[in-house]
Amino acid sequence: MYRFINLNNHNDYIKILNILEQKTKYIEYVLIDTDDTTLVDFVQENIYSQKKSNTWWGTSTSQYCDIYKIIPTNKLFAKLKKFKTFCILNKTDYGDIAEITDFGINDIAFFDSKSEPILFTTTHEGYISLRNDINF
Repeated sequence: MYRFINLNNHNDYIKILNILEQKTKYIEYVLIDTDDTTLVDFVQENIYSQKKSNTWWGTSTSQYCDIYKIIPTNKLFAKLKKFKTFCILNKTDYGDIAEITDFGINDIAFFDSKSEPILFTTTHEGYISLRNDINF
C-alpha cells in the first residue's frame, strides 16, 4: 500500500532522497517531456534497459513514453539532490494544483531488491506516492 506525501520543501526532499539512496536497487525514469533529456544524458552509462510503454507506476495514458531502467549511483543521487524537489502540490479551494519545479514533468520511481516501488511520482499532477512501510 502507498500513501501520498508532499515534498514541497527542499529539506523534506533531501530527507527522502537519503532514505531512498540506502534502499534503491534500480530507478525507472519516464521521459514524458522528450525535450528534457538532461537526466537521461547524465546517467547514460548507467542505463541498462529502455522500453516504450503507456503504463507505469501511478499512470496509464494513451501516450507512449520511453522508460529507462537506471542503476542508482552516488553520482545520480548527488545530481537529484541539486533539484528543488520533484514537484510541489498546492491544495486550494478549487482542487489540487501542481507546481512544476526544476526537476521537470518526467516521472521517476525507486525500486527495492524485490522490484517493488518504494516511491513513485506523477510529477505533472504534483503527486508523490510512498510505500507505507517507509518511515518518513
